[in-house]
Amino acid sequence: MSVAMAYLQDLSDADLSFIVRTVVDKRQDYDYICDLLRDKPDLVEIMLEDEKLYRRVQKTDDIFLKISPFLLFSILILQTKRQLEKKSYTMEILSKGGRIPVFDAGHAAALIQNKDIRAYLARMLASFSKVDSTTVVYRARGLTYQRQFSELDFDDVLELAGLVELPYRYDFYKRLADISLFISGVFPDCVRRTKDADAHAVVKYIVNSGRTMEDYEEDGRRYYDLASTYDEAREQGLDHILSQFAENFTTIRKPLNYLAENLIFQQRVQWFI
Repeated sequence: MSVAMAYLQDLSDADLSFIVRTVVDKRQDYDYICDLLRDKPDLVEIMLEDEKLYRRVQKTDDIFLKISPFLLFSILILQTKRQLEKKSYTMEILSKGGRIPVFDAGHAAALIQNKDIRAYLARMLASFSKVDSTTVVYRARGLTYQRQFSELDFDDVLELAGLVELPYRYDFYKRLADISLFISGVFPDCVRRTKDADAHAVVKYIVNSGRTMEDYEEDGRRYYDLASTYDEAREQGLDHILSQFAENFTTIRKPLNYLAENLIFQQRVQWFI
């Protein structure tokens, strides 16, 4: 099953109801239509393309109380695709400050024409809407240690990866790459900050990590490439997507840059914790 064909596994009953009640305007048997959709992922994907969903999301307060993060970001990524298709350039944030136009909007839009890539990006963004911490107890050099790790902290995840043998590092490598893409894509303006007074927790982490945009790009390419070689990636249908992300990391973060700056700039520090 392709990544996109698994949409129904990520959509809740409330999500399906939201889609149907927004898109269907000539019938009122919404519950019946929702039941029909449960084994028709292709039809769900078609309905997700309807721009009425984006317009309703814009007008809905406390949207996370109405629909899942996955559905929200699926809608926003589709809107990003529509808008990028009408652009000729994207704005690149320079590491030393300022921005310049880069004529790569067509390439960025072409990448997210792929529904599997859109589904992956939506799942990735949803995974950062609630970041968990994990307490791990391990032994090293004859001593027992207890350590708390954050799923957002690159160095924490890298340290965790070092605690397991190489054949079992797939999830860690993929998460390291996702962290790099998420931060460079959604918070690129925070990477170059030098002060973090009164900043949101995510922004503080980005600032205090000391990583540059070049670091995130290099690490993103490296760990997507490593993750793509694992059997788990092939079993999940992700090996080709992860390889594409490794090869096109700078371009694949452009839709996220556009989404963050033009669609969710005010909400991003509220949505990502």
